[in-house]
Amino acid sequence: MIDGVTNPVHAPTQATARGEAPAGEETRSPAERFGQTDAVELSPAAQQQLERDESAPIRTKLVERVRAEIAAGAYLTDDKLEAAVNRMHAEVFATA
Repeated sequence: MIDGVTNPVHAPTQATARGEAPAGEETRSPAERFGQTDAVELSPAAQQQLERDESAPIRTKLVERVRAEIAAGAYLTDDKLEAAVNRMHAEVFATA
């Protein structure tokens, strides 16, 4: 509240002050009460990528090995870091 101004949508009532839902509001979601709706639309390219990702097999042996290396503190090596930096450098300067 700013200098006596309240938001009528969020104005407290006696019921809400006691932690109760206002009459008739118990079963309605906030979107229903305030007439708000949200929607997500995916582009065709995003839909195709999602389908590809869902169909990709999980390489469980690789995942297990990498998890074990991370837990042991042996995953990040100087060779891996150097290779990552070189790939990033090539990507940055190839498009520049």
